[in-house]
Amino acid sequence: MMIRMRTTAAPLLAAALMAASAAAAQGRVVQLPRQDRVLSGTAPQVYAIGAAEGAEHEIFGEIAGVAFDASDNLYVLDRPNARVMVYGPNGRFIRQIGRKGQGPGELTVPMQLAITGDGTVVVMDMARPAYSLFRPDGTFIRNVAVEGLMPAMNTPMAWHPRGGVVSTFRAAPTANPRTGTHTQNIVPLTFYPFGGGNPVSLYQIPQQWTTQSSSSSPGQMVIRVSPPPTFSPAVLFGVLPGGQMALSFTSGYTVRILDANGQTVRYLQRPMPVRRTTERDRERARAERREMVESGRGRITINRGGGSGPPPRAPRLPGLEQQLAEMRFADTIPALKGLRVAPSGKLWVERTPAFGAEDGPVDLLTAEGQYLGTITGLGLPAAISRGGLVAFTEVDDLGVDRVVVRRLPQPWR
Repeated sequence: MMIRMRTTAAPLLAAALMAASAAAAQGRVVQLPRQDRVLSGTAPQVYAIGAAEGAEHEIFGEIAGVAFDASDNLYVLDRPNARVMVYGPNGRFIRQIGRKGQGPGELTVPMQLAITGDGTVVVMDMARPAYSLFRPDGTFIRNVAVEGLMPAMNTPMAWHPRGGVVSTFRAAPTANPRTGTHTQNIVPLTFYPFGGGNPVSLYQIPQQWTTQSSSSSPGQMVIRVSPPPTFSPAVLFGVLPGGQMALSFTSGYTVRILDANGQTVRYLQRPMPVRRTTERDRERARAERREMVESGRGRITINRGGGSGPPPRAPRLPGLEQQLAEMRFADTIPALKGLRVAPSGKLWVERTPAFGAEDGPVDLLTAEGQYLGTITGLGLPAAISRGGLVAFTEVDDLGVDRVVVRRLPQPWR
């Protein structure tokens, strides 16, 4: 049986907004200052990895995730090559973890990466589906099967000190899914334990995802996942060192601080306006979608089933022009673009950049609601280390995936 999944890079939709007045009545809203206080300092480059030609450890197919361990070693998840590449604090290659295959310690469709407090490497393998666990030296430990759920492919995965990962999930397609259309209006932020027990829903995020299933031939099922409209607010979250979580999913500048059980402790808000979507925004989004589809980036095919014969022919999917014509758009551009939690517990909150800009200003906050200042001209790192290293992933003009590592000045850490 073949299950082909199609997703887009569109952010997720917040179908309902939490009323700020209700939170204020409970005294849990922290109003951050309107005026930016720009932080001084620079983040010089330490090293960069990624090339079109060179040694095997310098070439990536497509970077699906990066993370640091407690010793500032960098881990890079190379999805098409189904491996994790490890580099020292100075960029020296250390080892490869995993390889493509279906046996123990092998990976098929790795999608997400996290490092635990003791250095265990966690890789979400969508094709199993399971979390594959490795020791820091690359030794395979075990697979933790994911049953009845499908981790969302365009939201992050974070390690939680309770002994599992936090991510968003949707209902998984079954071996014989019903044909037709299924709409999911709630996407739960979920704690998935590794030591046994059932997954725990921490927060019910109001969003709408539509799944269309159809069968084009015996043994073949086509599943099209339609996310919310482009420019809908993304689900942004991170886990703090003590187990609290930061979460944002609405159009305005609101970051919720949750306790380890998912209960809201406080709201951090800044009076930042959202702007209306324009035709220029929509045209740019269509151009970005065209470039993504034509390059093949983000395309995922999962084959399931046995048999000694050749795999079934891939089903016919909508053409590019039809995909562009079917694009839907939210009415407004959300205030926030990204969120990271540093090992120190500081929140890095990236605001949506002005039209045409790649990176927005980044606010540094504490979970208690202190505004520390704003960083400009750097963008939001994909990973932050204990020692002050930050990793940025990028694709250069030749289509080469790279990781650039910089060192933060002390006040930013």
